[in-house]
Amino acid sequence: PRLTENAWPLQRCSPLFNKCTEAIRELLRQTGFTADDINKVVLCGGSSRIPKLQQLIKDLFPAVDLLNSIPPDEVIPIGAAIEAGILVGKESTSGDDSVMIECSAKDILVKGVDESGADRFTVLFPSGTPLPARRQHTLQAPGRVSSVCLELYESEGKNSAKEEAKFAQVVLQDLDKKENGLRDILAVLTMKRDGSLQVTCTDQDTGKCEA
Repeated sequence: PRLTENAWPLQRCSPLFNKCTEAIRELLRQTGFTADDINKVVLCGGSSRIPKLQQLIKDLFPAVDLLNSIPPDEVIPIGAAIEAGILVGKESTSGDDSVMIECSAKDILVKGVDESGADRFTVLFPSGTPLPARRQHTLQAPGRVSSVCLELYESEGKNSAKEEAKFAQVVLQDLDKKENGLRDILAVLTMKRDGSLQVTCTDQDTGKCEA
């Protein structure tokens, strides 16, 4: 069918719009957040004024406010300055312009076992992680076992956790045994602004869950 005058540029730009939204999805995957964790989206720059792109972003975050009335020459320098301050560990001293961000005080690690049977610790929340934060971790265990324990440790140095530093554990019990292969347990960890940690473990085969 013949394209109308208005449909032609939209079709040509659709791949570019899709690249924009895919970049947002990838950022969410990398940070462990979902669309429900976001309550505000700031749009700046010439492309953010395109109604179709705004609608695609709104579809990604249906419950948020799209803020697109701030001049780009203001929001970009301010955001860059705040981010630079976070990265170097400095805070603004200009009164009302200061931004306080809660961060994790210590490394939060999960204990596992490597191929040789030795303990292996994986850092999920490095110290200084801005809060709130969300992470996912897959724990593998032999299919023949009927229970799996997720152990969490805290440490002031990466991968230097000690046994006495364990502060939490979640146990999945009464799992159906598998004759062969490994069992995948998906752990979802959410650390709130006050430092409290919520952990949910789910057996990927059966859907059995424990928190």
